Amino acid sequence: MIAWRQGKRVNRILFFITALFIASCSPVKNQAPYPVAENPAAVTGEIASGYFSRPHRRPKIVIDAGHGGKDQGAKSPHVKDMIEKDLTLSTAKLLDRYLTQLGYETIMIRTGDVFIPLDARAEFANANTPDLFVSVHYNSAPNKSAHGIEVYYYKEENERSESGKALAKVVLDNVLSSTHAKSRGIKHGNFAVIRETRMPAILIEAGFLTNREESKLIEDPYYRNRLARGLAQGIREYLKNH
Repeated sequence: MIAWRQGKRVNRILFFITALFIASCSPVKNQAPYPVAENPAAVTGEIASGYFSRPHRRPKIVIDAGHGGKDQGAKSPHVKDMIEKDLTLSTAKLLDRYLTQLGYETIMIRTGDVFIPLDARAEFANANTPDLFVSVHYNSAPNKSAHGIEVYYYKEENERSESGKALAKVVLDNVLSSTHAKSRGIKHGNFAVIRETRMPAILIEAGFLTNREESKLIEDPYYRNRLARGLAQGIREYLKNH
């Protein structure tokens, strides 16, 4: 049994390494069709310099672009070829640039259109011992009028959960201020990537692809710039105060 478990863990690690290699070798034309600005700050203004509450060490954030590869995520019935996996990658790359601009250390779970299992994402994050974990997603619902942004944390009776809740709140506040989207609040969810990680972790559902008006907004790279900027500002505010 022990040998089987060890073999299974080795296979997961090999799978993850292979996926990262494929992602790094993927040509740009095969990545998300939604453009990202060369300089996000040129679109939405500079973010103030980072504040490091822990001396002599840059805070580290793992960024998880939801879905990828065979897992396409949600699709928009209103905008042709609008697929969640492309939007999450586009937004995650913008967030990565903003956080780097602030001086933080960042690690992206995926940088190309590859499938990575949920448990491998959590294992990778835990192995890198970051200060925070942020997973980016977009929403869908049978009710086409549903719209707005919501942020999830994993609820349990410990300090990590309380920190995740605090992070969720400040991130949502800053994203709403930046986008003027409707608030759907902070919620606790049993998603694997925020349940199995060992650091404060959140998952943002950044809008509904099934809502006609909101999907048109999300299609606009300038709107995603504002969304990513709000995410970065929320992370900065949390790190400044915790």
